[in-house]
Amino acid sequence: MRRALAALAAVGILLSACSPSPVSPTATARTTPALFSAVPAPTVSPPSSTAGASPRAEVILDESLLAVLPAEVGGVTVSSEPDAFAQTGADPDFARNVESAVFAIAPGTDDLASGVIARLRPGVYSDEMFRDWRDSYNEGACGQAGGLGGNAEAELGGRTVYIASCNGGVRVYHAYLPERGVIVSLLSLGTKRFGEQLMGKLRP
Repeated sequence: MRRALAALAAVGILLSACSPSPVSPTATARTTPALFSAVPAPTVSPPSSTAGASPRAEVILDESLLAVLPAEVGGVTVSSEPDAFAQTGADPDFARNVESAVFAIAPGTDDLASGVIARLRPGVYSDEMFRDWRDSYNEGACGQAGGLGGNAEAELGGRTVYIASCNGGVRVYHAYLPERGVIVSLLSLGTKRFGEQLMGKLRP
């Protein structure tokens, strides 16, 4: 699944850069040129003991999962991005772990947030699995944004949120919602920190 998650994060950055309301030059200037170029996905194989479904399983596009996030942030509507789902949802390693998912995007003038809301298959979640998820996602995001600068944790909206800071100005946020069996991973760019705002208002 490492390959799929790294690719998903990279796709998120690429689609955000090409969105109808792109981030302005003042925001993108904080990132490196590599932010908008494709990056080879890691070739790490998934664990043989993955507790998911068979390799033929499919990930369902479930736009109702958008309700986990606020409907808007900073005056910008949060909407689904089906192209990102299409590129990642078909990956068999991702499908072994994820039952349904939706890709979300909130593109502002100087700020943006994008990422995935993924409902895991029963029995898949563990602390180790979530840690590997975060590491893989951060690898894909920060590989496009100047490399990983550091990791931190914060309490946002009463939940533990894991935060990775990329050297190019991108931040990546992760949270697990046990009541839904859902992982939310968002990358964020801009001074308004859309990702932090969204993570602080996750809906159970």
